[in-house]
Amino acid sequence: MVKNDKFQIMQFGIEERKLELIEQELSIKLEKLKAEAACEALNVVKERLQLKVNILRQRAQLLKEGVPQNEIDSALPVPEHSDS
Repeated sequence: MVKNDKFQIMQFGIEERKLELIEQELSIKLEKLKAEAACEALNVVKERLQLKVNILRQRAQLLKEGVPQNEIDSALPVPEHSDS
C-alpha cells in the first residue's frame, strides 16, 4: 500500500511537471507569434517608406531634368505616411 501511494505521488509529480512544461512551451510559442507579427508590421512600414523614398528620388531626378514642378506633382504625388 505504501509503495502504491509513493508511486501515485511520484506519478502525480511527473504529470504536474509535464503540464508546467506544456504551459511554458505554449507561452514561448505565443511570444514567438507576437514577435513575428511585430516584425511583419515593421516590414510593412519599411516597404511604405521605401516606396516614398523611391518616389521622392524620381521627383528629384525629374526636377534636375527640367520638368516643371506642377507636372511632377500631378504625375508623381508624394504618398502620405500613416501609422495605420
